[in-house]
Amino acid sequence: MRPILVNIPSKLLFAVAIVLAVAGLARDLWRGRQATKLEITSTPVYFAVAAGVLFFLKSGTWTPLPIYAYGVMLGTSLIIGWFVAMRLAREDGIPEQDAATIYMWTAVWSIIGSRLLWFITDPSPKSFLDLFMVWQGGLVAYGGMIAGFFASWYGCRKRGIELLRWADVSAPSVVLGTGITRVGCLLFGCDYGAPTDRPWGIRFPGPNPAALHQIFPAGGPHGSPAWQHHVDAHLISGTAEASLRVHPTQVYESLAGIFLFLLLMFIRRHRKFSGQVFLGWVLGYGILRPLIEIVRDDDDRGLYTLPGTHLQLSTSQIIGIVSCILGLTLLVGLIRKYRRDPVGSRLWEIPLPELAPASGPPTTGGSAASAGSIKGGTKRRKRR
Repeated sequence: MRPILVNIPSKLLFAVAIVLAVAGLARDLWRGRQATKLEITSTPVYFAVAAGVLFFLKSGTWTPLPIYAYGVMLGTSLIIGWFVAMRLAREDGIPEQDAATIYMWTAVWSIIGSRLLWFITDPSPKSFLDLFMVWQGGLVAYGGMIAGFFASWYGCRKRGIELLRWADVSAPSVVLGTGITRVGCLLFGCDYGAPTDRPWGIRFPGPNPAALHQIFPAGGPHGSPAWQHHVDAHLISGTAEASLRVHPTQVYESLAGIFLFLLLMFIRRHRKFSGQVFLGWVLGYGILRPLIEIVRDDDDRGLYTLPGTHLQLSTSQIIGIVSCILGLTLLVGLIRKYRRDPVGSRLWEIPLPELAPASGPPTTGGSAASAGSIKGGTKRRKRR
């Protein structure tokens, strides 16, 4: 467990941000001398804002700025997912600029959605300001996936791109990002599993204020979340050096993400219709995530008792079951559509309308052009 990877001197970061802001402004001014119109880019503004934030937060004490493992892994997943999505977008005929914009806003809303679902389902007492403290952990994957789906739908509709075409592009990057982010969960110590006697079980450390006092608020736990949970449940004493041995559920989810990524890339190579890759993600994650939830033991995921029974389901288990039902329904519909119109169901083989507007839904003419190309492709196949 290593929640903080490194502490960087805040004065050094402040100086670097100021230098980069001045250098960016000087570069824009130099370019303006050689151009007919002066244009100031947003880069120096970003660095200036970063310097201002550092000065506001650290000018009193200039304490080191901790770099959190969870944030690093989340950022790494977004960067790697970017390259994966851009490559697949080119393969499926989506303009790179449109794909980049959709991906960016989908990522932003995914983080917002995952944080909101955590805030809603986590039973522990918290204030509204806790909603913005992402570095303390607390992101529900399904919240990000739901919010990201609607952000993608809006971005595709605005640019005249079929949602299923983009869904087959983004799904592999989503599951790979999930696998990478869970490494951050392991380093942070959240999303831990239930006690186990399996040989691959792991133990999380007990009190270590030197490493954890910057993460948890005053009066909060001083050991890892698993250790604190076991102390509160009277499973171990407050003097124990580590928690009980628990299921490494973070590792399970990382392996599930990598497995699903490889599976989706295999499906892409052999797909028959658009939406097949997307459904591989919906159904695959909808099955694996509820199974992993069985051996999870953290309290902040939300547990609900089914009426008339003693069976408890977590938020992710409920969403996973519902997503599987919806996914199977969509699968049946797409298979029927493929049988009626095989060519029209393979959207990645159909060029996007060249006259589609940069913003706004596709025009009637563009849709007609697509339909015409589909029909033309069908007729040409018949002639052969």
